[in-house]
Parts: sequence; C-alpha cells; structure tokens
Amino acid sequence: MTRELVTSAEHARKNVLAFEKELAGNRELADIMSYGRAWYAGRSGKRWVFGPSKFVGYESNTAKRYLDTRDSSDGRLTERVLSQWFEEVASDTTLYRELHAALQEMFARYGKSPNKLLRLNVLKTDLEVPSQGGRGARTLLSRITVAAEICGGRPCIRGMRIRVGDILDLLAAGNDRSQILADYPYLETEDIEAALEYAAQALDHRVIKAA
Repeated sequence: MTRELVTSAEHARKNVLAFEKELAGNRELADIMSYGRAWYAGRSGKRWVFGPSKFVGYESNTAKRYLDTRDSSDGRLTERVLSQWFEEVASDTTLYRELHAALQEMFARYGKSPNKLLRLNVLKTDLEVPSQGGRGARTLLSRITVAAEICGGRPCIRGMRIRVGDILDLLAAGNDRSQILADYPYLETEDIEAALEYAAQALDHRVIKAA
C-alpha cells in the first residue's frame, strides 16, 4: 500500500492529536506503543499530546492504517520529513523533563512504559513565543538546562553556572535587560526571555514583562 507523507506542520499536528483519540479506542495500538522510539509532541490547550513517528508522518492516519502498514513503513522517511517542523529536545533540559513526565503519564494509562531509547521531538511552533524588538519568535525553553552537577540541579541557562533564579532576582532588583547583558556578557537577550518564560510557565501565567 502506497502511503503519502505529511506535507505541512498542520497535517502533522492533526496526526499527533489523532493518535491520542485512536489510542483510547484500540487496545492493539496500546499493546505496541512501547516499541516506539521517536515520539512527536504538540500542545492541545495546556496539555502535551504525543504520537510516534510512523503515525505522525503519514497523511490522515488512523489506528487501522497504522497497524496495517507499520511493518512496511519506513521510519527514516517519516523522521526526515518531520524534522522540518519538529525539533528534538535535549535530554538535559527542563522541557525534556516536562515532556517525558507527560509521555509517561500517557503510557501509564495503558499499563505501559516508554522505550528507554526514546527520542522526544516537539513542534517548533509550540516552542516559540513572541520576542520583543521585532526580532520574531525564538525557541526559548530549550535554553534552560538542569544537571545535578551544576548549581545543585537548579534550572540554569545553557549549562552555565547562572541560574534562572539569578536572572529573575536581577530583574526584580530593578536591573533592565541592557544592564544585565552588560554585566554578564556571556548572556544573550534570549536567555533573559527564556528565564521569564520558564517562570511564567512555572506560575501558569504567561504574561510576564520586563524592561
């Protein structure tokens, strides 16, 4: 059976959303979900939803089509086409921890566990938030990293020994962005935005502004 690959980010998003619905009504689909290694995430309201590469990568997928063609489908093709609209999330980031927890929750509903070799990818449009100064949208949360050996495992900027909390404290003390960047030349504007975005999501309040 010839299958057509998805041709847009919107088609891929629809398949991610469709997988969750198909999964709820098909036990056979749930029984094989642990075999999937490449998982693709998108937002549905405030929730993350997921689908495996071969389900997300082909047009108008259903549980039946997926199960009938899974063995003959080529995951290399789907991963290649999906890389246009998705970004792989590094395992040492806060975003990865958030996604992994959400994926584990989905698996647990069916008594399953994710593959230990899984890779997590997220729609680039769901990583982007508006940036000030007319510079367009930036991928922000991927700049936040968590490592046990750095600052006691607290969220930091790009693996450096400057914590998200340090930047928030500087802003709270009345320092504007230009002053922070002058005092810490290894920081970038997007690092400050990333710290604010992280704080906004932690508080479930996305309207945080700084001078």
